Amino acid sequence: MMASIEAMLLKAQLRWAGHVSRMENHRLPKITLYGELSFGHRDRGAPKKRYKDSLRKSLRGCHIDCSQWSALAADCAAWRYTVHQAVSSFEASRKEDLREKRRRRKIIAASTATSEPGQTFDCSHCGRTCLSRIGLVSHQRACNRRGHKPLFNLR
Repeated sequence: MMASIEAMLLKAQLRWAGHVSRMENHRLPKITLYGELSFGHRDRGAPKKRYKDSLRKSLRGCHIDCSQWSALAADCAAWRYTVHQAVSSFEASRKEDLREKRRRRKIIAASTATSEPGQTFDCSHCGRTCLSRIGLVSHQRACNRRGHKPLFNLR
């Protein structure tokens, strides 16, 4: 089975970060990793984005301790093994989340599959009434993108 693009990029980023952390302090990549941008685009009110912040997010996604990663990366073989295991775990978790999302979608589709003329469909996220099943499915996608929490749990 092939890994996702997200997993491949995550693995490359973590391996490169380990390589940079083992570099001498005067090297440009290490200065860049630990430095801060002096200019650039950012959202209003948000702090300037740094590579270190992106790396911290990736480390959290792989369940690697952010405060100890550079000590772990000092040993090249141990870091490579840790990154491989963490990215494999990340990929398995991502696939399981997708399976669960599909299962929930199928449950909703099965529960609303038989429609009668004049039947309405209520959104489990916000309570909005839709006139067709396909309208409900489309509306629920929009609710999920907005981050609405379900009014009730389907489990």
